Amino acid sequence: MKFFELFQRILPTSFLNGSNTRGLYEAIARQFDELRAAILEGQDQLFIDSATYMLPVYEAEFAIIRVDQSDIQGRRNNVMAMSRGGLGSTPVVILNALKSYGYSCELIEDYANYRVKILFTDARGVPSNINDLQQLMNRLIPGHLELQWKFIYTQHRELMPFTHQQMKGHTHEYYKTKLPS
Repeated sequence: MKFFELFQRILPTSFLNGSNTRGLYEAIARQFDELRAAILEGQDQLFIDSATYMLPVYEAEFAIIRVDQSDIQGRRNNVMAMSRGGLGSTPVVILNALKSYGYSCELIEDYANYRVKILFTDARGVPSNINDLQQLMNRLIPGHLELQWKFIYTQHRELMPFTHQQMKGHTHEYYKTKLPS
């Protein structure tokens, strides 16, 4: 609700009839509304999910170096992943960090061979922000473990129910990561 509407509700009508008095209350209300908007904008910067101009501060706090030219949401995901990940490297921490990017993954641990494999279970193909993910995982996973990535692609059996007529509008490259609609 605008502040002037509050004045109109609580003050007697005769109070707002004079042009000087009405102008004064309109000016006060306008300044109050601007102050409130500024306060709300400042409060938004306190939370990673809604931060915009404070993102460089959060990135500096977690020593994040941007590799991909990510959009605002990608940068928020990166900061969120680092805040969730901390400096530990348990499987739960790694999966939570990947989840903050919006990916469902499986972690395949092969400690006998000093290897950790990240299997994407919901996204087909290589994610667009793979460089950011690699940088994040290199910080979370101990240096003596080899990190491998495994991606899902469309398999031939998934395309069998579709006819050539249904699929003729796209290339093989397209169907590597998508199914016909």
